[in-house]
Amino acid sequence: MEQVHDDCYMVYVRPDGHPEGWPEAVEPTSIPCPTYEEARKVRQIYQGPHCSCVIRFVGPVGGGD
Repeated sequence: MEQVHDDCYMVYVRPDGHPEGWPEAVEPTSIPCPTYEEARKVRQIYQGPHCSCVIRFVGPVGGGD
């Protein structure tokens, strides 16, 4: 069965600095947002000197001619 995703923007938050003993690859936190504007607000809240954030669109991509 095919998974169906609603169109949304995901904000991935990852801590930049890892305390000693943490694995090198820490699973990023993902926060779904219905609009790009809301995703930008979430990114602004979380982004700082010790975190990086990436916004990605989740949904079908429009085609070209």
